[in-house]
Amino acid sequence: MPNCDFFACGDDHRVILEHIFDKLPCRIFELSSRFDSELAEFASLSDVERHFDINDWSSTERSSLLLTIYAADANGTLNFRRIALDSSKCDGATFRYSCRGWGLIQLYLESPRQGDLRNSHTNHNSEKRADNWSPTHPKMGNPADWNWAAVNSFSGKLNRFIRKCGVSKIGSQAVLSCASEFMETEN
Repeated sequence: MPNCDFFACGDDHRVILEHIFDKLPCRIFELSSRFDSELAEFASLSDVERHFDINDWSSTERSSLLLTIYAADANGTLNFRRIALDSSKCDGATFRYSCRGWGLIQLYLESPRQGDLRNSHTNHNSEKRADNWSPTHPKMGNPADWNWAAVNSFSGKLNRFIRKCGVSKIGSQAVLSCASEFMETEN
């Protein structure tokens, strides 16, 4: 499963998202919807800002941005799954939605919590993993419907861009500019 773990926060997130919207043709969805809401799809950076109430990218303290990306030319089936919730455990909410598909690319942009910055992350299934798991999850469709070359190409371009934005490393993980500044002030 090709992945990229990295440290980013604040304006680093804006830089990554701008690059995706400007340079990498795709559809972007939230990983799962808010309670009792449809799944949000984002066509621009301003859509992301509105949905997540981001007025200032320099602020590092905000919720994580958990996104899923459907690369252009990926061709596979998107599954929008309604998930029933126990309203007694979810403040009265009864459902939410998630987006699933064998060749979707996850992008988790983590923000600091209580002074700790967790690593952000990209990842997607490999064709072999999807083939192995497809009998267990038949509602997700046939992995052979996906254009795995398009999925891998998009993922590789995104991961290279993120690594190129790094100003330093912790082990093999790139540290982007705002994350580096955050780490310096926290130590």
